[in-house]
Amino acid sequence: MFTLVVIQVLNATICLLLIESALSRPAAFVLKQAKGIQQTHRHQIKPVGKQLSKLNSRFCSLRNMASLNINAIAEDETRVYDVLAKSLERYNIDGTENEFIIDTIEQSSLLIQRLGSEALSHTTSNETEEYDVATDDGARDLSSSLRSLSLLSLSTSRHLQSLIYQINNPRSKKTSGNAWRTLQSVVNSSLDIKNADVESTAIALSILSLGIAISTTDTDVGNAQQKMIASAIFPNSPSHIFERETCKVETGSKQERLIKSVARDTLLQLLGTVVEENGSIDCIARIETAFGVGGEQDKELCSAVANLVKDIFGSGCYYFDSLNNDDEDEFFGTELDINKDKASPTLALVAQCRPWEFIKTDKLVRIAAADLDLWYSAELVCDASVASVTSNTNTEKNLMATNYPKLKASDKISTQSIDSSLRQDTIAHLATRALIDTALDLRLYRRADLFASKFYAFGGAERFAEARFLHACETITKVVKRKQPQIIEKQIARIDECVARVSEDLNLSDVDEHKIGIGEVPIETMPQYIRDFALRRLRTSNMSAAASRLANLWGMNYEEDPVVLAEEEKRRQLTYVQWNDEGSPGNIAGKSQPLPDLISNAVDLAEEFKVLLQLGETVGFDAEWGEDSGVAVLQLSTVSHSILLDIPALSSNDEGCRALQATVGQLFAGLTGARYVIGFGCKEDIKRLRDSPCSRSVHWFPHNNCAARDLRPLIAEASPSLGGKGGQHLGLSRMTESFLGKQLDKAEQCSDWCQRPLSTEQREYAALDAWACAAIHAKIAKLIGERYKV
Repeated sequence: MFTLVVIQVLNATICLLLIESALSRPAAFVLKQAKGIQQTHRHQIKPVGKQLSKLNSRFCSLRNMASLNINAIAEDETRVYDVLAKSLERYNIDGTENEFIIDTIEQSSLLIQRLGSEALSHTTSNETEEYDVATDDGARDLSSSLRSLSLLSLSTSRHLQSLIYQINNPRSKKTSGNAWRTLQSVVNSSLDIKNADVESTAIALSILSLGIAISTTDTDVGNAQQKMIASAIFPNSPSHIFERETCKVETGSKQERLIKSVARDTLLQLLGTVVEENGSIDCIARIETAFGVGGEQDKELCSAVANLVKDIFGSGCYYFDSLNNDDEDEFFGTELDINKDKASPTLALVAQCRPWEFIKTDKLVRIAAADLDLWYSAELVCDASVASVTSNTNTEKNLMATNYPKLKASDKISTQSIDSSLRQDTIAHLATRALIDTALDLRLYRRADLFASKFYAFGGAERFAEARFLHACETITKVVKRKQPQIIEKQIARIDECVARVSEDLNLSDVDEHKIGIGEVPIETMPQYIRDFALRRLRTSNMSAAASRLANLWGMNYEEDPVVLAEEEKRRQLTYVQWNDEGSPGNIAGKSQPLPDLISNAVDLAEEFKVLLQLGETVGFDAEWGEDSGVAVLQLSTVSHSILLDIPALSSNDEGCRALQATVGQLFAGLTGARYVIGFGCKEDIKRLRDSPCSRSVHWFPHNNCAARDLRPLIAEASPSLGGKGGQHLGLSRMTESFLGKQLDKAEQCSDWCQRPLSTEQREYAALDAWACAAIHAKIAKLIGERYKV
């Protein structure tokens, strides 16, 4: 009895070792050996005694895993074969080029086999594999040759994954670098074969077949490994495969036609199934880049890319699903749930294939930049749109995004002038303006300046002036805080250069009414305004010596005489809205009201919020933030009462979070007596309110179905001459002047909103910003009636 037990234990142990070995080895080894293991151990081993029960359970579990692995590999091999077979069938419908195709496939198979063997030689298994590749000695069959190529491609991709896994385990920066260098060496030595008796077409087909094998693998497993392998196999630069030294063929030759035809049809098939089968979009984008088969003229491929955009970004970006396509519902309702890893390569495909007539490119750019923070990808889409528009003109070649270091601003304005012969609603105009406006809305002024400079000919002179002006204000504020006034001179020079260029392009000297510009400050007044702004900042920071030096340099009078300062303040009061102006919250029925203090505790919030809503009026709101993701100050105001909330202080404890949920949360959920909740260009405000800290498990701000609305569409509908069209960026200060008679002073916009306590100027600016939204809404409602309610 004891001998029998020992024998069964040994048998079961051997079975476990065999199966575990198979599961740990490369996939192709599993495919060949695991079936034999199943046959050998088909009969269940009967355990003798309790000591064998756990061993038997583990054996059955591993056997099931082996079966699943085999089935998955078989399915992947079938997918690779089907894609290649259908693509070749379309190219070779009459079968006249069978011999040429079989020769190419066999050479490709030998190359891939060499790559697989080279990869295996770097793994600890040291396993060598032999596959039957058809030769001239036997019957040559297209189907069997293609089946062999498919299996080799799939197994080799698994070998490469095993290579990365073994070198990269345990994972670290050093091991990742070693894995990449080893992978590059293996691929280059196997595929980049110079002076060898291998057709260039075979090398190209090998790369394509490997790409198919990688792209059909489920991206939930080994996604990083897939990207690394794809990077090694496909060219690193955006050049076509035939520009590589080892793949050069004659343009228009039979070899080039074969590869391009197969590559195009492969892309169509992969695009049609990639979402359903959870394949690698990144690999598909690399295939398109490598073989260069996409383009605006290929409507079938453009339609397939557009369908992918619809699947990844939602139907709102797809032209043929526009029945319920309200941007505001999307912006302020349920947040978009988009996979960023899939969105980036999808945008790359859009830039390469350019399916402009099927998608809403401007909306796609906004989502990519604002919601996903994929600025580089959004910029590439804009580059492609510009290239499409300028391809048939004599303008210089457009600079692609890769020519600009990330986040590096440039003093150089695009040499392209505004072409008045072009329609102003081309795809390039819509896309680039969306990109610039998004950066402005998010107050990323440095980035907006870069984009407006680069896309000057399409974004327009006014956007460029606004972006550069706001970037200069932001920079001056920062350098004054750091006690570096010497940098101010360069910012002033950049504004002078900007205004000179824009004035020439817009012929401002011929304009009678000096109100040109879409931003907060008219363009022709920017040089004077930026100088006054810099001197005020220096005076506030007690840097009088620097202010006096700059004033002398600019030929301005800088005085600290109280009388002179009082006169300057009087001029400002005539130009800008003041807290105690008639009709403002600081002057109700002739009674002066103090500026609101910053609320930082739950009790004060509850009391002030009750006063805010007592008349059931429209509530305007605005938010200020610093470098963190959340909001620093939230401003709420009706036409008669304003409050300022210290969000970091209130959200730092449970009591404050409960108070925020009962007040601000209810207001933005539409559950209070407020008539409307109105902001101005407030999408980013809403996003940052949702991202603000919260000490409780349930956030105080509503995640979905936000009741807030943007004032800009209402202004555009009520006054098209002010609102513009095409999503033009609007300034609240200019809108306040148009509807209420005075501008808002935006000097504090770029100040430090995280500092405590806030200055008097900051508190006045913050309160008036929110009040202006409510006041403009009330004025429009009075002028045009309730049919324009938001």
